[in-house]
Amino acid sequence: MLRLSGLIISIIFSSSLWAQEAFVQGKVLAHGISIENAKVNFGNGKGAYTDSLGVFILNNLQKGTYTVQVSAFGFESYTTQVNIFKDTNYLKSIPLTPIQEMEGVTVSAETDNQKVQEEAFNVTAIDLKPVQNLNLNVNDVLDGTPGIRVRESGGTGANFSFSLNGFTGKQVRFFIDGLPTDYLGQAFGLNIVPINLLDRIEVYKGVVPVRLGADVLGGAVNIVTKNISKDFVDASYSLGSFNTHKAAVVARHTSKKNFLINTSAFYTFSENNYFMDAYLANPQTGAIDKDPTRIRRFNDAFRSTTALLEMGVVNKNFADRLLLGFIASETYKEVQQGANMTKVAGHVFTKEHTFIPTLKYAKDDLFTKGLDIKVSAIYSERQAITVDTSSRVYDWRGNYTEKDFSATSGELNWYKSYFTFNDKASLVTTTLDYALNKKHSFTFNNTFSWFQRQGEDTLSYSEVPFSNPNILQKNFMGLSYKLKLLEGKWESTAFIKHFSFRSILYLEPDSEYEDFIRTDAQQNNTGYGAATTYHLKKNLQLKASYENAYRLPEGYEIFGDGLLLKRNYELLAEQSQNFNLSLGGSKRIKAHKFQGEFGFIYRLPQNMIRLVAVGIASKYQNLLSTEVTGYEVAFKYTYKKRIHVELNTTYQNMINTNQFFGGYDDPLYLDRIPNIPYFFGNGSITVNSKEFGEQKNKISVRWHTLFVEEFYLKWPSQGSTAFKNIIPRQIAHNLAITYKGGKGKYNLTFSCNNILDSQLYDNFKIQKPGRNFNLKLRYFITKK
Repeated sequence: MLRLSGLIISIIFSSSLWAQEAFVQGKVLAHGISIENAKVNFGNGKGAYTDSLGVFILNNLQKGTYTVQVSAFGFESYTTQVNIFKDTNYLKSIPLTPIQEMEGVTVSAETDNQKVQEEAFNVTAIDLKPVQNLNLNVNDVLDGTPGIRVRESGGTGANFSFSLNGFTGKQVRFFIDGLPTDYLGQAFGLNIVPINLLDRIEVYKGVVPVRLGADVLGGAVNIVTKNISKDFVDASYSLGSFNTHKAAVVARHTSKKNFLINTSAFYTFSENNYFMDAYLANPQTGAIDKDPTRIRRFNDAFRSTTALLEMGVVNKNFADRLLLGFIASETYKEVQQGANMTKVAGHVFTKEHTFIPTLKYAKDDLFTKGLDIKVSAIYSERQAITVDTSSRVYDWRGNYTEKDFSATSGELNWYKSYFTFNDKASLVTTTLDYALNKKHSFTFNNTFSWFQRQGEDTLSYSEVPFSNPNILQKNFMGLSYKLKLLEGKWESTAFIKHFSFRSILYLEPDSEYEDFIRTDAQQNNTGYGAATTYHLKKNLQLKASYENAYRLPEGYEIFGDGLLLKRNYELLAEQSQNFNLSLGGSKRIKAHKFQGEFGFIYRLPQNMIRLVAVGIASKYQNLLSTEVTGYEVAFKYTYKKRIHVELNTTYQNMINTNQFFGGYDDPLYLDRIPNIPYFFGNGSITVNSKEFGEQKNKISVRWHTLFVEEFYLKWPSQGSTAFKNIIPRQIAHNLAITYKGGKGKYNLTFSCNNILDSQLYDNFKIQKPGRNFNLKLRYFITKK
């Protein structure tokens, strides 16, 4: 590792010394508006794309006279001659002319969001720029997206369940810039990462492209960080109810010698001491009260600190990007209860420390024109500690009684525990893209991952799980072919994926006096699929896609967490036949823009892994087979960037299709799968004032409403309707008011969540926070 680091550093610094060429910076505009993703070609393989501010930067350009060609979707190509004779050159703004005017409204360039949205896959691209001043995390944004439901078990930093078209848990994979978040630690949870560090989110539903390199059953979420080529600083701080504090900063600097430094850090703390209405047990009789009691959470604090440093070179002859990075994080979380509110804890908590070196390399036109390569590598060391050592028995009022001195049980576990996980993991992913010509292109990806967990419990008198290292090893290999016909109106992709899996586990013996039993298991699966899209008209697109998908069990699902998640060594790989069909389009009428999309989904999963309650704890189990049908409808309306309205709704029916169980008719055949929301929707309206004052100040008001229909906790066909446990219907309203000043440099947002103080439940009898307030200050500055 030291030799590799030394080699990389020597390459970086020696390359900086060799580079004596000119530095060039310019901007591409259309009617004074910055054009993103415009291609600026200086010839001889030298060029760049503009960022979200319309800026492009080139380093290492030989001095001389160049004929520059600039092109962008929706605009006439532009050619100009420029002289590069100085060491540092700032060019005049390059003007582009729209190909056509639509009833007086200028056609804009195709952004990265639009390019992703128009892929043949069933994908939703979410632009985060309009909401970066709001006090939101990634989960908050995703929860307003069609087909997605995020269920939280409490306040800031609480555990959450992510559902995409009925698929939950590890059936949906999460990535940051194409790297799995599984290897980045708890601090990179979607409920923690602040959105002003990010650029956009890509949600792939059912069918996932090969380039992400993962075994995915129901879909994937790829979070893309900011990629502004100019130097910038983006910092924010927010203060909210329940003593909640959040701070974040991200900065980038690129020297004239193409040496780049990325830094970011974010901190979150909350006491989460919000009020709830709980049904308490009578201390004398043990019976549950008929009426709820207003109580306050008292052991639910959360703290997370993360820092990232990335440095290297860009735009060199040997690499478009070569970056060495380091991530360090620490989290602390108190545990208030078990899987439901019947078991209360007052001194249970978890801690985590993570250190992660990273390496990223990218080069376009490697050896030959059209061959691009990307390589990313991660090594992760993580220590997670779960502490349940108290001899107290708490109630929801904070009162407690001491157990007998000889008691061996903790507050939540049968035995007191000071359990420590020592996890080590590594991942290497390589992607090759080759464009044969404008019609034919290929993508190959190979991703290898290795995970080891070893544990110890200093309070245990017998051998504990993971005292011997448990190992999971996976390899993904995928190949795809893309065909474009009819001048790009028709695009199709076909792909094949191979998954291999090996586990070395130590199973518990039948007797506590016997040694753990070593098992070595292997699985191999092959998946395949295709996606196609056709532009019926310029602004009307039809999509269809299919994948025979596999997902291998994760270490978390097999090993458990040593506290409330029990282990299950017998989990099988999941398989699903995923079908998607969608129609989307847009229409402009003068200053009014209308957008709409209708999507139909059909899934046939088998061996589906679900989280089920086991007493106060839970574990993952296989459910033999199910069927999912559903639809999504989304509508957007925009008027002159002054008014923006979004509405969407999702219906999904997931039923059990096992006709027989244990040789007998399954009484749950065709029953709806319990404890999964099946009907929900979102609506929002944002109103922006006109700019006023010399600093182009602006005020924005945003109202958001969430609706979720009630659903059963257990199987619908079992038990009397009058006595069924339900998660009740919830309707939540949120308000945010933002002031932008100093030409976007200073931003202040006041927010009120759950403004009507409704009782909200994502999970059975686990109440979410009531009305709460927060204030966020954001500062953004970039080099002109």
